[in-house]
This record gives sequence, structure tokens and C-alpha cells, in this order.
Amino acid sequence: MKTARIELHIHLDGSLNIDWAYKASLRQKIIPADSTFEEYYEMLYKRNFMTRSESIKKFELVCDILQTRADLFDASYRLTETMAKRGIIYAEIRFASQQHTKRGLTQKEALQAVIDRAKAAEINFPSIQTGIINCLMHKRDSAAFNDAENRETIQVTRELLGKGAVGLDLAGYENNCDFKEYAPYFRLAKELGIPFTVHAGEMGIAEHVKDALDFGADRIGHGVNAADDPELLEELVKRQIPLEVCVTSNIKDTLDYANHPVKKLIRSGAKITLNTDNMIFAKTDLSNEHAQLEMIGITENELKQCTYNAVDAAFLDEKTKTELREKLRKLMK
Repeated sequence: MKTARIELHIHLDGSLNIDWAYKASLRQKIIPADSTFEEYYEMLYKRNFMTRSESIKKFELVCDILQTRADLFDASYRLTETMAKRGIIYAEIRFASQQHTKRGLTQKEALQAVIDRAKAAEINFPSIQTGIINCLMHKRDSAAFNDAENRETIQVTRELLGKGAVGLDLAGYENNCDFKEYAPYFRLAKELGIPFTVHAGEMGIAEHVKDALDFGADRIGHGVNAADDPELLEELVKRQIPLEVCVTSNIKDTLDYANHPVKKLIRSGAKITLNTDNMIFAKTDLSNEHAQLEMIGITENELKQCTYNAVDAAFLDEKTKTELREKLRKLMK
């Protein structure tokens, strides 16, 4: 099978070019001037953290780089270039505009910088199309903590919807507070006609997937813990709600592909898409995801179907989806 991939779940801050990130961190004095590349590499790839708050620091480390229009533009341009060279023909890049306002950018300016990157990169790399998913964030132990920021995220996404932005997400540590506290944001998104996916059932209980379905989610980010709930899995299969599965990202501490529920999910009839989540933190790309799953017995036809599922699930109009399917048919002969 020739390389032709669709990526629906990839985070900008977790997928930076590491050499660029190291140099940007030095330039911005985020790390000490005498820090070596090897030390920086070790910080980003450290595993087996003692606490969750410690593990989150590496996301803060890379997010702190991305606080100007120029750096957001440059980082996302480089990511688009990398994906194009690795056979990605369509990708939905997600980031949280509210995380990039520490040095004076507004959320709209941050989102616009990443959108402008898409326009520039796609001129130089015409094999790839991209859309931007803007993330609402779980923070602290109550949704009230960043209520204003989350509502602003919804509004700026609506302003730029169809102009590079394609939808919303809810990201962050899903066990921070009662998941149902986020329902009002998704009611507003529905009223405004914004498609959305929700991180659910990855770090948290399968019940969070049920909550996301109640919110009206078009897709579920991860959702793999649904495999532990027969009734929920049956509902996902019946309704064909796409799951954005990111295998290596979920097992990066063990690399135990055989014990990940992806095979069970695929063979249950669930609508599975395959994704990387964070390319640098998980040390993976989509070709690696496919290769590893083939090693555990997932067939070429099943992998192809996951790619076509991603077209069905993409936040695109039907005309563009039809064009993507035709492109895939030609590339995957």
C-alpha cells in the first residue's frame, strides 16, 4: 500500500520540530543558555513521571515557545511541511488559542497566525490540506476557573470558521472536575453551528464518552476506554460515532501494542480513525502507527478502512470529502 494518510488528531505543541523548538527555547531564554540539545531532548522525552503535574510541565515547556505570531506561524508551518513529506494529504491540527496569550496576543490573533500558516504552507506543499481545531481547556478543579477564556475560544472559532478554523475540541486532563460542567459550552457551540470533537475516555472513565455523546459530539478524541463498557461500545457501533484513536501515544510508557484495545474496537465495527496525538512526545508518525498495528495482526484492508473513516469524520464539506476519497483511491492502489 502506498503512503497516503489522514490525520485528525495531532496537537501543535506536542508535534514541534524538536531542533527548532530547542533553538527557539534558547532564543527566548526559556531554558538556560548552557542547555545542550541532548538535555532538552531528555526533558521532552522523559517518561514515567512521579506525578501528573510533573508530566504536564513538558507541555508548558513547549507551549511557552509559542507566544508570538512569528513563532506560532513558524512552528505550524514546519509541522505542515513535515506532514506533507510523510504522506499526509489532509490533517486537522489542534491547539488552544487561550494558551498562547501570555505575551500580549489575543486568542483571535493566535488562531489567525496558525491559519495564515496553513495558507502559506499549502502553497509550497500542495499535496496537503489542513484545518485548525481550537481547544477548550480543562483547568483546575472547576470549569469556572477559565470560563471566560473558554467562551472566548468558542467566539473566535466561530468568527474564523470556514476561514481556516474547522471546529472545537475539549482538551486537558479530563479528570480535573465533573465532565458535565462543560455541557453549556457545547450547547453554545451547537447554537453557533460549530462542529466539535471531545477528548474523552482516554485518561478518564468510559462514562466521559457517554457525556461527550450527550454534549452532541461529532467525534470522540481517543474514546478507547469505551472498550470496557459493552453497552457503550454497542452504542458507538450503532451510531457510527468516529473515535480518534492514538495508539502509541496511549502506550508510550510500555509500547505494548498487543494489549491496546484498538483491534477489539476495529473488529467490533466501531468507526476507528488512526492518529498520532503528539508526534514528538510519542515519538511516532502515522506510518509508524500503521506499521505497528500491522505487526499485531490488523490487516491492510482494515487499515485502509480506518483511513477512509477519517475522510468521513473530517470537518469538511461533502464536495471536499469526495475529492479526498478519489485522491486516496489513486494513491492506495
